[in-house]
Amino acid sequence: MAIIIGTAFFLSVAYFSYTFGQCVATFSRLDKLINKKIFGVAFLAFYINYVYTNQAMIVDVFMTALT
Repeated sequence: MAIIIGTAFFLSVAYFSYTFGQCVATFSRLDKLINKKIFGVAFLAFYINYVYTNQAMIVDVFMTALT
C-alpha cells in the first residue's frame, strides 16, 4: 500500500514540477526565446535529481509517518 501511495505522490508532484516550470517560463517571458516545454523538462529533471539524491531521507520520513 505504501508503494502505491508513494508512487502516486511522486507522479503528482512531478507533474506539478513540469507545469510550474512552464508557468515560470511564461511569467518571466522567457518563453519568447526558449520553448516553455524545455523549462518544464528542466524543472522535472531538477525534481527527479532532488528526489534521487535525498532518496534515503525521503523513504525514512515517509515510512515513519505511516507507522
